[in-house]
Amino acid sequence: MTGKITAIDSKGTYSTAHGTFNKYQVYFANGTDYQFLAKGEFKKNIGDEIDFEITNEQYKTAKLSFSPMQNFNSTKPSGGGNKDQIIIRQTCIKAAAEFHAQRGTSGIEDVLADAEKLVNFVNQ
Repeated sequence: MTGKITAIDSKGTYSTAHGTFNKYQVYFANGTDYQFLAKGEFKKNIGDEIDFEITNEQYKTAKLSFSPMQNFNSTKPSGGGNKDQIIIRQTCIKAAAEFHAQRGTSGIEDVLADAEKLVNFVNQ
């Protein structure tokens, strides 16, 4: 599914065998809302158009449908990118990988999502 985020509310934490997650109630422009779990902060912002998968309709839970390379490549300038942008992207992916290596429980999706945030920060 796809939806435009209109609001995000923090709803505490939830622990599983895979660790402790933060719970977020995410509200969409079409009037629906679903609960998402995240390690750390929710990776999307109000106004973002996101792809997600409903994991349980009864309990209104969902998870992000995340294509890391598609999202990370969205910061690449048209025409293949210039040398400065390539250096910025490489530096940000390295910083995100080092940060997540210290945490030990992060996946590649988390690394790429944080690298994308860093690239956007540098470019703005």
